[in-house]
Amino acid sequence: MNSIFALAADEHRADLRRQADQWRLGSGRKSERAETPTVMLSLAGPDDEGLLELLAALDDASPLQRPVLLARVDGEPVAALSLQDGRVVANPFVPSEPAVAHLRLRQAHLAGARPSHRWRDAIRARLALS
Repeated sequence: MNSIFALAADEHRADLRRQADQWRLGSGRKSERAETPTVMLSLAGPDDEGLLELLAALDDASPLQRPVLLARVDGEPVAALSLQDGRVVANPFVPSEPAVAHLRLRQAHLAGARPSHRWRDAIRARLALS
């Protein structure tokens, strides 16, 4: 009985080694995690002033009042939300709806809103990124 488990473990290790070799050579499929966009939210700092002005200009809107939450998708700024008045500016040339949904969810969290059905918003935002 132990030999069956040892054989299965050896085969599993061999599969993992083959997959690792393919990945290193670039011929293997990327993992599902690598294909999913990464959304990062942060408070905009003084260094982000140019980005905020650019987003406002792209969105044909006036600049946002500070403090501002900035959403980056795979490192690229796509949307920003003013915590002062809730206004949003976004890059109209990229899909920004999921990032805006994350910004609004984070705004509600920071404002101390009670989590009534917020989990539904989080799931929708996550599915919209897929």
